[in-house]
Amino acid sequence: MIADMYTRSHGRHSFLVPVSSSGRGRVRRVLFQPLSMLSFTASYKKGKSLSRVSDVQPYMLYTTIQSDVVKSSIALYLSELLTYSLREEGADETLFNFLDRSFTLFDNLESGYADFHLIFMVQLLRYMGIYPNLEGYDTHCYIDLLQGCAVREHPLHPDFLMPADAVQFVNLLRTGYDSMHMLSLNRKLRGEYLAILTAYYRLHIPDFPYLKSMDVLRELFD
Repeated sequence: MIADMYTRSHGRHSFLVPVSSSGRGRVRRVLFQPLSMLSFTASYKKGKSLSRVSDVQPYMLYTTIQSDVVKSSIALYLSELLTYSLREEGADETLFNFLDRSFTLFDNLESGYADFHLIFMVQLLRYMGIYPNLEGYDTHCYIDLLQGCAVREHPLHPDFLMPADAVQFVNLLRTGYDSMHMLSLNRKLRGEYLAILTAYYRLHIPDFPYLKSMDVLRELFD
């Protein structure tokens, strides 16, 4: 199988993986679940589109992400999100450490994780260099999603938030993992925030598609 992975040493890369469904194979397909963290050996060559994996071991064994239906659905969505967001090759250890830290935290959370995907999407914007500029923001400002900033004048295009909606969205942008349990979002707000963030990703990442796993999340939270 061909697996796209984000690595500490080379960033995103595609690997040719000889998998086995039996327990006796050196590389088992079950290891390659969404957001799995692996330690592996590969014959990497710069400029080569595919590198062959020869040995794979779990880097960290999740205890809840694959067994909890809510977490596994969120993991599927975030995996698809990262597929279309992280397209550049090249090492970025700061980003790698953020992913490592985020998914470890997610696995360890016992409650209050229904909005984890929203906070992850917000935090990821910082590492991608497209986090909205909120300098000078106050409650009378619009949020211009196309320009990625707070503005006082009504934008002349449809991709913006009115001041009343901007207040709530800015609150989300300023929420971190340590305070996400205080959001207490209902189904309607959670869906609205997901739609706004997805629209923002589409506006700032070329060829960002509609994510099929969004339907899974909507059905889950409905």
